Amino acid sequence: MWEGCSAIQVRESSPGKTLSMKHYFGLDQYYFNQKKQQIPITLDTSQLINGHTLLCGMSGVGKSYQLRAMIASAQRSGIQVEVFDPHDELDIPGSKTAKYSEATRFGYNPLALNPDPHSGGVRKRINWLLTLLNSTSRKLGPKQETALRYLLQDIYYLNGCYEDKPSSWGKKHITEAQRAAFLEQNNYAALKQFYPTLGDLITYAERKIKALYLGANSPAITHLDKVNKMAAKLRRLVGQLEKVSDDDEAMKLEEKLEDYKHDTISAYSDYVHSIETGREFTDVIKYNSKDVMQSVFERLKNLDASGIFRPNPPPFGNAQVRVHQMKSLSDDEQRMLVQLRLEELFRTRRDQPTVNDVQQIVVIDEAHKFADEEGDNLLNILAKEGRKFGMGLWCASQSPTHFSEDFLTNCGTTILLGIHTTYWDGACRKLKIDESILRFIKPHHVAALKFQRKAETNARFQNVILSQPMPTQLHA
Repeated sequence: MWEGCSAIQVRESSPGKTLSMKHYFGLDQYYFNQKKQQIPITLDTSQLINGHTLLCGMSGVGKSYQLRAMIASAQRSGIQVEVFDPHDELDIPGSKTAKYSEATRFGYNPLALNPDPHSGGVRKRINWLLTLLNSTSRKLGPKQETALRYLLQDIYYLNGCYEDKPSSWGKKHITEAQRAAFLEQNNYAALKQFYPTLGDLITYAERKIKALYLGANSPAITHLDKVNKMAAKLRRLVGQLEKVSDDDEAMKLEEKLEDYKHDTISAYSDYVHSIETGREFTDVIKYNSKDVMQSVFERLKNLDASGIFRPNPPPFGNAQVRVHQMKSLSDDEQRMLVQLRLEELFRTRRDQPTVNDVQQIVVIDEAHKFADEEGDNLLNILAKEGRKFGMGLWCASQSPTHFSEDFLTNCGTTILLGIHTTYWDGACRKLKIDESILRFIKPHHVAALKFQRKAETNARFQNVILSQPMPTQLHA
């Protein structure tokens, strides 16, 4: 659990009880127009392969309205909802909202470890962080990546998190205010009870840069270099002595050899006394470029300035619906925040027993900004694995063409509210939908829906008349 801040709350259903969600969309258009029958079209998560939903439509066709209506249905079902809102537009009654910006300073510690001995640890976290940074428009160069990897390895080691010791991976979570208080008291020992933060990493990187510019490592390295040179000279003198046959010359070499031995011992003593950390020589090898270290340091400072990597989780408390407002963040910052939170949400759910129905839904508006074909993208991971851990992923976007095949084939529900004709060819190929279905769509009136039900392999799209009153038999 978080120390001094709001943790992710996991709402567990009662034994034998599921949190099945039902949401009424409207009436089947064919039966309504051709046979004058009212056939209700209702989403029922207990009947679908999973709780994932893709909601597509160009601007102005009612995506936000449908999202709010579906979230309201999830609320009535007792399901937890986590909403990522890139435009700060989703006003959801009963929700608790957090706005991310440099001013609010809300964020999450990216250096907190997964303590699981099989799926977590230092090495995996470092690899994940490097992948996260390289998923942005500003990828790390090979030398920058190597330097940052060394910095991360060092900061974890200094905080007592060891790569080969899983028992050291479980630390406490710290807030920015707590960290500042410990530093003010010079209580560095207490800090080792907590996971390191981006602030710790920046401070450590700054020390390494100063060492490069000021030569802080030079005394030990200089003395060691002197010892090595004198040892080489000693070996040469010993070799000369073995070849000398004249007694007088041999005596002179022996005296010279004794003097060099004394000087070498003195130089070694100077080297030993100049050692401060024991890592001076290793640091010279790892951190040998001022330019590389300076570029990594500046990248870390920019990440810190965004606020999203500060250890100050929003005070959501036990709110059922949590909205993350991200309009003030850049596209790269939004992408990193979403991936960081999805990783934590998925890990938390994965640690719970498997369930039969949806217990938590993650809603991502403008989801195409966060989608790609990469297997380690959390959207793709959640689409494939979230169901068994009670997670549903709802993605809203302008077109289905922005999403991977893995994601599209793992959606229990697909909703098309009216996509631009530019995307029709791609949508028909990716969704295996007939163009005639798209032609019948009328924004705000008629949509196309597909439900992938359990034990069905050939689900089809159907046109649905929206905004029709729910038949009375469904009100009960």
